[in-house]
Parts: sequence; structure tokens; C-alpha cells
Amino acid sequence: MKEYVARYVTYNTAETWTGLPEFAATTIPVGDQAATAISYENWKEVVISLYPGAEKSTRYTVNELHHLVQDNFDLRAYTLGTFSTYYHKFQKIFQWLLQHGKIHANKEQRLFQQGIPTSLWAKITRQLEILKLTHHPKDPYDVKDAYKAGNWHLKGTDTSLGIPCAKGILPVPTQPQAANNTVTTNSYIKKEDMEAAISAAVASAMTQIETMINTQLSTPHTLNAANSLCHFCGELGHTMSRGRCNILEQYICLGWVRRSTDSKVVLSTGANISNYLELKSYQERVNE
Repeated sequence: MKEYVARYVTYNTAETWTGLPEFAATTIPVGDQAATAISYENWKEVVISLYPGAEKSTRYTVNELHHLVQDNFDLRAYTLGTFSTYYHKFQKIFQWLLQHGKIHANKEQRLFQQGIPTSLWAKITRQLEILKLTHHPKDPYDVKDAYKAGNWHLKGTDTSLGIPCAKGILPVPTQPQAANNTVTTNSYIKKEDMEAAISAAVASAMTQIETMINTQLSTPHTLNAANSLCHFCGELGHTMSRGRCNILEQYICLGWVRRSTDSKVVLSTGANISNYLELKSYQERVNE
């Protein structure tokens, strides 16, 4: 599985991933204890650790949920589209936090309410007081009921979704902004938010690659499809696997390169092939 995953990323990324000790090793010693087996999952954990924030346990935080609630409450122009976006994002973050034991279920209703502008919330409560005659006034209303009531009162407003930003939702301007009152998103975007987004994308990409590979492995003949890339010669249609690349086999016969005990392609001296960023393939590096 390790070598298959490395085929679906860029060349430089593949070099980083395959250069990890856990990629080539099948076992690794632990102090004076016996060596432990290195599985694909062990290697995957090390790869993900290269991208802080990609771990599943840090996908969302309670602080991020509070930012979403506050930003939504502060919106000036409120429409059906922005309210719908708030509800969907709130549910996504809250349900994830709830499933991972990071928040209590009884906080859902009050937190959701806190993100709704006062004028709209007053209309929602008046409607629910009529519809829910047996509801105790001190108990918070169910989130789904509040969402349905809010949708009813916002009918006829703009239905386009708000623009997602780092801390919440930036509404789509319905009228041109004055020169001295231009809406920008720069104040919302933070470096750590961008890093977290990139890290999450890496973890998501690895999951998608695993799914694709598992599908291919269930039908072995599709694994050598015409879009396979050979990292040695850079051509499509085959890989660096033993006997697959004719150019690689010729270089081995000429004594320019060889396979190490762990099947990696190295120079005839046993040294790793030098890394020149401007060259894309192993063949070009050896020729250099």
C-alpha cells in the first residue's frame, strides 16, 4: 500500500514520504526490546505528523465554534442564505465536537441561539411560542425548530450562501460598498487557519487515495493503467516496480544504478541519488 499511495502525489512530495524510515523498513528496533513491525498505518501516522493540524482529533475546536457564533451574530445584512450557511456550519462543527467528547449536548440550543441576531431571534421566539404551547419558557428551543422558524421569517430575502471565511461567514454584498467602507476578508484570515486547512486537505487526500487504491486492488488488472507514472524515466504507462521500466533495467545492466536490499533504486556505490530540485526524474539525476 505504501508504494501505491506515493504514486498519486507530486514528485517532491513522494520523495518526502518515501524518504521516511518507516517507508522502507518492515521492522524497527525499540531500545533494548525486540523490533516491532512497521505497517502502512504506522507510516501514515508519521506522514500526517509532518502536517500539524491534520490529525482527526484536532479537526475542530470549541473556540472555532464560538468564533462562528460571534461572527454570525455580528452580521449586519442577514438573509436566508447566510442563515442557512450558519446552520449548516454550526451543525457540522458541533456534531463533530459532540462525537469526540469535546462538548456537551445540552449546549447546542443555547449556542445556536447566541449566533442569531436579536431582531430575528425575537421573531423566531414569538412564532415558536404560538406553535409550542406546552414548551416551558425557560427551556431553549430545539435547533431544528428555530431553524425552520428563521427560514419562514427570512423568505423573500437573498438565498445565495454567504462567503465562508476563517472565523465564520462573510455575507455576499447586495449593494456596492462605498470606497471608505469596502468589505475585505483579510482581517478574517489567520496564518494558523490556513495551515490547518492545508493539513486537513493532506489527511483528506490520503483517505481518498486509500479508497481509490483499495478499489483498484479489488480489480488487479486496473492497477497498471495507462496513467501510471514511472518516477525513474518520467513516462506514463508503467512504474518503477521490478521489471516494469525498460530504461531502468538498462541502467542496472550498465552498472549505473542498482536496487538496494530494501528494493530502492540507488547509485552503483550504494549512495542515494542526489536531489536536484530542477530535475524531475531519477534518470535525469543519474545523467547529471
